[in-house]
Amino acid sequence: MNWLESGLGVLPFTLRDLLFKFVIPTISIIVGIVIIRLLTKRITRRAIKNKERQKKVLRRILQVIRALAGLGIALSALNLLGGRSVIKTIFQALRNPFFTSGNTEISVITLILVIPIFMVASWVGKIASSGLESGKLRRFGLDAERIFTLGRLLRYIITVVIIIFGLSVIGIDLSAIGVFFGVLGIGIGFGLQSVIADLFAGITLIVMALIKEGDRIHVGSYEGNICKIRLMNTELLTFENETLIIPNSQLTGGTIHNFSHKDLSVVIVNEVDVSYDSNLDQVIELLRGVASRNPWLRRDKKIIVRVDSFASSGITMKLRTWIENVTDRAEARSWTNLEIWKVFAHNNIEIPFPQRDVHIKAESEAGTIP
Repeated sequence: MNWLESGLGVLPFTLRDLLFKFVIPTISIIVGIVIIRLLTKRITRRAIKNKERQKKVLRRILQVIRALAGLGIALSALNLLGGRSVIKTIFQALRNPFFTSGNTEISVITLILVIPIFMVASWVGKIASSGLESGKLRRFGLDAERIFTLGRLLRYIITVVIIIFGLSVIGIDLSAIGVFFGVLGIGIGFGLQSVIADLFAGITLIVMALIKEGDRIHVGSYEGNICKIRLMNTELLTFENETLIIPNSQLTGGTIHNFSHKDLSVVIVNEVDVSYDSNLDQVIELLRGVASRNPWLRRDKKIIVRVDSFASSGITMKLRTWIENVTDRAEARSWTNLEIWKVFAHNNIEIPFPQRDVHIKAESEAGTIP
C-alpha cells in the first residue's frame, strides 16, 4: 500500500483514500448545501410573503444544514485518518437500545433523530399554513376567518402526519401510540383533566372560528387583542401592554365578547348630565354636531342622541356614535368627551355636579329646638 509522505512523516492514508474518503464526500456535501439552499430559498419565497419572516426561516434552516454539513465533513476526516473502527464503536454504542417495547427499540440515535423530525414537521406545517392564508383561498370566496381556520387545521394535520411518518421511519412502532393513549387515559384520572380540556377547547376555537388572531375581545375582567392561538392556550395583549396567557378552556367555558368577530365597527356611548334649565333641543343639536366631527366616525350610520333619564342633579343625555374600528374606541370616546366639554362651555350649557338640597323646617311655637 502506498502511503503519502509529508514533512511530518508518512501519513496514514493513500492518495486514493484522500480522494474517495475525504475530497469527493466534502465536495458532495458542499454541492448539496448549495442545491438545498437554492431550493429552500425558492420554496420559502413562494410560501412566505413577509420578508422578515423569510429571513428568519432561512437563517434557521441554514444553521441546521451547516451543522449537519460540518458533522459530515468531520466524520469523513475521521474515517480518512483511520478512525473507522472508532466511528463504528461509537455508532454501535449509540444504536444499542436502552428501552424495548414490542417491535420498538429506543436508542440514543432514535432520540437524536426525533428532534429533526419534530422540527421539520413544525416547519412544513407553518409553511403550508402561511401559504394557505396568504390569499390563495380568497378566489373561492372564503372570508378571512374561514381561511384562518383552514390554515390552522392544515398546519396541525400536516405536522401530525409528518411526525407519525418520521417516527415509523426511524423504527418506532406506531402501535406504541396505543400504549401512549392508555397511559394518557390513566393520567386524566390523576389530574390531566384541565390539560385535556384546554386541548379540546383549542380545537373547538379553531374549528368553529370563534376567535382569530388580531381580534379585540373581552373575557372575564380582561380586554385586549389576541396575539396567538395555540392548542392549549391563547395569548392576549392588554391595553397596558401586558401579555396574558389564557387557558383555552376559559374561553369556551363562558361568554366571549368579541368586538371584531364579524365587523370591526362599534358604537361608542358618551353620557353627560345637563341642568334642568337647559334647552334640550339645543343640547341635542350640539351633541349631534360633536359626533358629526368625530375623526373616526362611520359616515353611513346614524348618530343617535337620547334623553336617557331625569336624575337627581340633572337630565342625563346619551350620545351614540358609530366608529370604523374598535381599536380606536378609547381615543374616540376621549375626543368626544373633550369636545362636549368645549361646546357646552362655549354655549353656556351647565353640566351640574351632584348636589342635595336640605330644607330645615322650623318647630311650632309650642316646642323648641333642643
